[in-house]
This record gives sequence, structure tokens and C-alpha cells, in this order.
Amino acid sequence: MSLLIILSFLVMGCSKQDDAVVKKLLELETPDYATPTTDARIEELRKEVRKYRSIVEEKVKATDKLLTYYRLLALAYMDRGMFGPALEALDQAIRIAPEQPGLFLYRGIASARLAKGVQNLEERATLLAESERSYLRCLELDRAYVDALYGLSVLYVFELGTPSKAIPLLQRLLEKQQQHVGAMFLLARAFLAQGKIEEAIALYDRIINTPVAGSKREEARKLKEQVLQGAIR
Repeated sequence: MSLLIILSFLVMGCSKQDDAVVKKLLELETPDYATPTTDARIEELRKEVRKYRSIVEEKVKATDKLLTYYRLLALAYMDRGMFGPALEALDQAIRIAPEQPGLFLYRGIASARLAKGVQNLEERATLLAESERSYLRCLELDRAYVDALYGLSVLYVFELGTPSKAIPLLQRLLEKQQQHVGAMFLLARAFLAQGKIEEAIALYDRIINTPVAGSKREEARKLKEQVLQGAIR
């Protein structure tokens, strides 16, 4: 294939891309249904697309790098237990990419961890509510996100005192990861809080019979025995 033919194909490709962008630009303009778009306006837009394409691409690349910066910053803050600044970095990242479920997962974690150090009850309740909303948004974007299912369940059981809300989440999690030992322990605790003793014992038996649980199997045996003796309710 000659260089001229290759160049022709490239030009045709760019032209089709430009026309697609022009169509979208026209959709963004205020429509005047009485007057059709003129050929002159279409050609003017084509020239503007060619003129600004590289500038726009560089701007998008720079924003993508900024997103990476805020994600890295949030992780660094969280590694050091700086959950307030981590929240601020995550909020900046979410402004750029509001449909990335992982950002909301970490926002849920950071909000809950920050709440632990807050003495004001109203402020603490606000942070816990933010944590819950963040987890729920994460699950709205990715219904099967295991870490969000588990994190929100921990929030319901230990922080918000609503274990009944954790039960369906943990059951969904265990449908996806049947050997998630942490989820089994947490679900057993949620069942006990609801007075569902048999369900909790069944979960401890499940852990005991799960080889990958390792030393946690002995912990499950002890908890089962305590439940049977009435020491845990």
C-alpha cells in the first residue's frame, strides 16, 4: 500500500471523527427548529475541532493525571491515619470521576474512621451517615463489590446498631465469596443480635468446616460453645 493511500485513509478517519464531534457540538448549541443548520456553520465547527483537538486532548490527559494524584494522596493520608485530609482528597477525585466505585468505598472507610475520633455526637452522626451514603453509592455503581458489602455491614453492626440491615448484605457477599470467613463471623454476630441462635450456630459450624479459615476455626468453636452455654446472646 502506497504512502498516499495510507494518508488518504488517515484523513478519511479524521474526517469521520470530526463529523461525529461536530454533530455532538451542534446538539449542545441552542436549537433553532425553524432554521436548519447551514453548511457554513458545519464547516466553521469542523475548523474549530481541528484547531482545538490537540489542546482538548492535552487538557483531558492533564485532568486524568490530576485524578491519579488525588487518589494517591488519599491513599497516603489513609495509610498514615489522616482521615480528614483523605476525605478532602477523595472528594476532589470524585468531582473528576463520580462513577468510580472504589472512590466511594474509600470515602466510606475514611468517614467511619474519622467518626471514631470525633467527640461531638452530632458531628459523629453526620460522618457515619456520610459513610453509609458512600458505601451505598459504591454498591449502586457495583452491586457485587465485596469490600463495600463487608464495610457497610461492619458499619451497621458496630457503629449504627442496625444489624438487621447487615444480614442481607452479608448473605449477598457470601453468595459471591462462599469462604469469606470475616463475613461469616459478622453474619453470625448479626444473627445473634436478632436472637437467631440456630442461624448463628450454623455459621460457626460452617467456619469450623472451612479449611481456609485456619486458626479462626478454633475461634469459631469457642464462640459456638459460648452461645450454646448461653454466655453470648
